[in-house]
Amino acid sequence: MDSKLLLINCITLLYRESQMPHSDSSTKLCQSIVESIKLPESSVNMQSGREVIVALRSTVHWLLDHKEKTYDKTQLLQRVRINTKDETHLYNALVDAIQPLETEDELKQQILSFRKVLKEYLNNLQVNTIIAQAYNSTNFLGSEGNKVDYRAFVREVFDRLEPFTHDTVSSRHPSVVDHASFENEEEMVDLLTRSKEEISSDGVLRTGYHGINRMLGDTGGFRRGEFAVVGALQHNFKTGFTMNLFKQFALYNKPYMRDASKKPMLLHVSLENELPMNIMWLYANLKENETGEACDVTTIDPVEATKYIREKMGVNGYHIEMIRIEPGQCSYHDFFDMILKYETEGYEIHAIVCDYLNMMDKKGLNGGGPSGEDIRELFRKTRNFTAPRGITFITPHQLSTEAKQLVRNGSDNFVGEIANKGYYDGSKRIDQEVDLELYIHIEKLPGSGSFLTCQRGKHRGVRITKAENLYCVLPFHDVGGVLDDIEGEDSSRTSVGGAPASEGGGDWFDL
Repeated sequence: MDSKLLLINCITLLYRESQMPHSDSSTKLCQSIVESIKLPESSVNMQSGREVIVALRSTVHWLLDHKEKTYDKTQLLQRVRINTKDETHLYNALVDAIQPLETEDELKQQILSFRKVLKEYLNNLQVNTIIAQAYNSTNFLGSEGNKVDYRAFVREVFDRLEPFTHDTVSSRHPSVVDHASFENEEEMVDLLTRSKEEISSDGVLRTGYHGINRMLGDTGGFRRGEFAVVGALQHNFKTGFTMNLFKQFALYNKPYMRDASKKPMLLHVSLENELPMNIMWLYANLKENETGEACDVTTIDPVEATKYIREKMGVNGYHIEMIRIEPGQCSYHDFFDMILKYETEGYEIHAIVCDYLNMMDKKGLNGGGPSGEDIRELFRKTRNFTAPRGITFITPHQLSTEAKQLVRNGSDNFVGEIANKGYYDGSKRIDQEVDLELYIHIEKLPGSGSFLTCQRGKHRGVRITKAENLYCVLPFHDVGGVLDDIEGEDSSRTSVGGAPASEGGGDWFDL
């Protein structure tokens, strides 16, 4: 970036921050920018440009040294007009950038935007320095006749470059996922408020199943900020179950807002099924659960179906988004940027159902560690990103071939046997990174139909749940699949083929 424009950006940022009394200061960032700018060599042709840079630097220093941190706009513009001499485009750029804004959110967004530009400039300088040093190092070692351990060398360089893969405007190290200073009363109040909300039933997302809600402890649903994995073998209703949860969050929960100025959102992310298929599944499920009649999706009116889905899913005020991502073209960095974009647009995301997180591009993960560490790291980074934001994150995950062998051996209680034993495909240790484990498996009983067996595994931070509530069975119906029962009698069972809890005691859509 042009050095003079960088300095104009610094001036704009410092001025805008002065209009936000409680904004984080970019003093160190702007100081670093000034120090990084090298003056052009003095010559007849470059003298004017050199003088403009020197003058603008002096204005940045004037802003930095101003103790009151409040600036007179007219005085500032006069200084910059003189600084820029004949380069009126620089002066006009500042005038345009500091025009009055209508809302505080607009001001915040502009501040973040300028911080990002300046931080990226410094990051690029550091990346270039690291690469140049690495290049010179290999040349030197090679010229000395030494054998270079290129594998170790690459790892070292990667470790130095890894922090710069994060798209962030924060001044903190990317490894810091949350922060509290006991000297900062506002931060402490915010953290304790968030903690209170997370353990309170006010922020809980109920499912549409009595049995699952009991399984989730005395809160009766998923807590805000919780990271849950749903483990199952292939073709055992993982996508269908998590789609049902997504639908149920919208139907049976009033949005509990941390920030009343925001708009509540539920987000479904698919890295496998095409979006038209998921939308059609949702429509049919809603219809069949409501009417009890089979839905012929081949005869639907798209206009009527659209109106129906919007009315049903928006009944409690949630904004609903469903997106399809190409797995090979989306890393966790890209995914986090998507979430941040929604936040800058004024949304407070309450839950994300991601089908499947493991399919996401693992570029930048693992770093040469043992097999499966890239998956574990992906789960850890995702939880560390979503949890502080109060985003309930749910993703299905396929179980391993070892788990499949248990079925072949004739297991009497498959989900009970695999619980808490790390039977995950690709990584046996992702259970260490999640807050909640749910296991599901389809059991078929001749003459009685099909049943979804459900077992809860670990559940971090929840008081003891009764042993009898850790397992339940949900029946499949010819119409509607596993029907919602939260607004009626409890249809869950304690055993396959047993009587529904309310009485004491061929498959639907193939997802």
